[in-house]
Amino acid sequence: MTATLPEAPRPPARPALPLALWTTLAATAGLLLLAGVGAATGTPLFALPFAASAAIVAVAPGAPFAQPRSILLGHLAAGALALALTAAAGPSVWTAAVAAGLATAPMLLLRAPHPPATATAAFIGMTAPDPWFLVSPVLIAGVLVVAGGVALGRLLPGRRYPTYWR
Repeated sequence: MTATLPEAPRPPARPALPLALWTTLAATAGLLLLAGVGAATGTPLFALPFAASAAIVAVAPGAPFAQPRSILLGHLAAGALALALTAAAGPSVWTAAVAAGLATAPMLLLRAPHPPATATAAFIGMTAPDPWFLVSPVLIAGVLVVAGGVALGRLLPGRRYPTYWR
């Protein structure tokens, strides 16, 4: 009797050129929105976690971690946890590492997984910003990423975003 091994996962298929171009346009538009509003307001919206969020919405708009709930609750929960840890332990690479790792729990419990939110937690753990950081830039950037995704989902052919809100 011989056992057969399960087939190894395959990489995703190469998208058609028009889809690759539209996706690239969507990613660029989302990043330009963050950069433009950030430059106009002096708010650090074009931070790496939010740039990653915008790219995820462009590349995988149907993925659970790209949905508004995951973006907004993920960044806010990870940020709040990191602020609490940083208040208790002070900013350091160790606090950042623990905050980023522990940020997974509230995201999962809230049914809002969003991998870039771990970078938000790490950033807060390293820098110990004011608690208003959760509003500006975290909440504002999250809302802009979602709004940009919704707009592009309406404008670009064959795109639908979000697939769910709650």
